Amino acid sequence: MPTHDDGAIDARYVAAQRIARAAGALALDYFRNRAKLVVELKGPADFVSHADRDVENLIRRELAAAFPDDAFLGEETAATFEGPAEHCWIVDPIDGTHNFLRGVPYWNVAIGYVQAGRTHVGVVFDPPADVLYHGKHGGGAFASDAQDTTKLYVSTTHALSGAYVVLGHHDRHPEDRYLDIRRRMMAAGCAMRNFGSAALQLAHVASGRFDGFVELELSAWDAVAGLLLVDEAGGYHVPFTTPTPVTKGACLACAPGIAGALKEVVGAL
Repeated sequence: MPTHDDGAIDARYVAAQRIARAAGALALDYFRNRAKLVVELKGPADFVSHADRDVENLIRRELAAAFPDDAFLGEETAATFEGPAEHCWIVDPIDGTHNFLRGVPYWNVAIGYVQAGRTHVGVVFDPPADVLYHGKHGGGAFASDAQDTTKLYVSTTHALSGAYVVLGHHDRHPEDRYLDIRRRMMAAGCAMRNFGSAALQLAHVASGRFDGFVELELSAWDAVAGLLLVDEAGGYHVPFTTPTPVTKGACLACAPGIAGALKEVVGAL
């Protein structure tokens, strides 16, 4: 079994960044040639394409070659995952598939590594912008582009009035609670957006672009990498828990200055 020492985590951290870039390059090629993609419908407004599966296969192959004893939980193969999510890579090959298929350049490759009940490595790659967000537990969070690598810090916002918060939701899961939360946020003077790519939006909370992120039902592959980045950038998030590794849980992450107010507006999670 994999060891718990820092060297093993460092090796996975380096590998995750390399593999995310390779996966992102493949996904970007599909994005530029998306008119040729065959698109399937897993459910109402729930799209999947050959690109999703091909990118996930690349990630899985590379991780298996480097760390053959590690488990793998990917969005496109989650139905076959037997668990547990321990010594486990948790992957969304293209987070924001609807954006991807529509030609909207807001999607990402998300890779997280969980060990001993904790996310130790989180990588979110934004191929259209060529920015790699990455971090490891206790080591900080960073953004690397073609020019430089910079340390990430969440925003210093201390009030919901004027805050810029993502209120994510799934179009295929109508939920009245979102309408109630939106009304309360509007009453508090909070600006709301949803760009349809959870991991990238969490990375943008970590970088201070957004002040917070809320989604009531989110899968682990959408959440764990981005939440590590928020944590390592000095942010706050509620514990992300799901009944099983393949079911959904509530996600709230934000600048610490608005944590209390945002939790009050959102209500019980």
